[in-house]
Amino acid sequence: MKRRTIWLLATACAVVGAVSAPVAGAATIGGFGARPAHFNPANPATRAYFIRTVSRGGSFSDQVIVSNSAEEPLTLRVYPVDGLTGATSGVVYSNRQVALQGAGHWVTPAVSLLTVPAGSQQTVSFTVRVPKNAGAGQHLAGLALEDVHSGKSTGRFSVTEVLRTVVGVEVNVPGASRSRLSVQSVSIAPIQGTTYPSVVVGLTNAGTKLCKPSLSVSLNGPGGVQRATRQLDTVLPGDSIPYPFVWPHALGAGSYTANITASGCGPRATLHGTASLGVSLVRSSVPAGTAQPPAGSTIPWWPIALVGFGGILVGALFGRRRRAPGPD
Repeated sequence: MKRRTIWLLATACAVVGAVSAPVAGAATIGGFGARPAHFNPANPATRAYFIRTVSRGGSFSDQVIVSNSAEEPLTLRVYPVDGLTGATSGVVYSNRQVALQGAGHWVTPAVSLLTVPAGSQQTVSFTVRVPKNAGAGQHLAGLALEDVHSGKSTGRFSVTEVLRTVVGVEVNVPGASRSRLSVQSVSIAPIQGTTYPSVVVGLTNAGTKLCKPSLSVSLNGPGGVQRATRQLDTVLPGDSIPYPFVWPHALGAGSYTANITASGCGPRATLHGTASLGVSLVRSSVPAGTAQPPAGSTIPWWPIALVGFGGILVGALFGRRRRAPGPD
């Protein structure tokens, strides 16, 4: 077997904005953690990530507190990252090697390397500068702290583990903004390596606000009408995803008429389309309620979501979609 190098980005980060989980705390992974140095007592979420309203051309500066609970000093890379939508919805952050495309450009840390002594903590300052041509609405970036030392396993596979924590930075630019989701496409495909069905729905957040859509799908084909509903996690403004809706019923080979409704992100969005299936697929043995990422998940559910339609790579940890062009 070929030796392969797999980058495991163990990323602790917070889902942002009004669609965030109610629990807030420091992002901690691998013996070190990070949290905002200052927070708004009236908004518990700001204990875990920054939420600021900044006008076009404006800026703000703040600090992140980095703690090291290990018995050895810790050296960390410090760098800005873009907020992204994961392959199955939910917030993730771009890799260090990926060029910034969004609000990550706005974040400038005071240092690029930080050494934290054993059993202590340090602060990292950063500045966010909003361009004069930034679009109104919610923008997501992050400040990443990554251990410079990578661990490697032995055996037939060479696994490189990269430990990283990200503190989110949500910037709300005042002005006219809107919530709007559009449904672009539908197809049916087996989950790769299985005979389980997946209805792949192309979604785009065409608005300027973060949102969590609810997706309802009705299929009419061999065997009659089948329906299923799923609550998605966060979809960021300007992002598009081919959402792999793991279908809870068996599907026979043939042609299907699909009716899709997405709600919870502004006006209700609908799509009436057709899809065909060349082979019969059996009902998934994975419970429908556990087949999708939990709310606030930062690591996509890639072992199942890697469906065989060629449009999804190994989640947001291995490949990143370029954000749709926007005013920022």
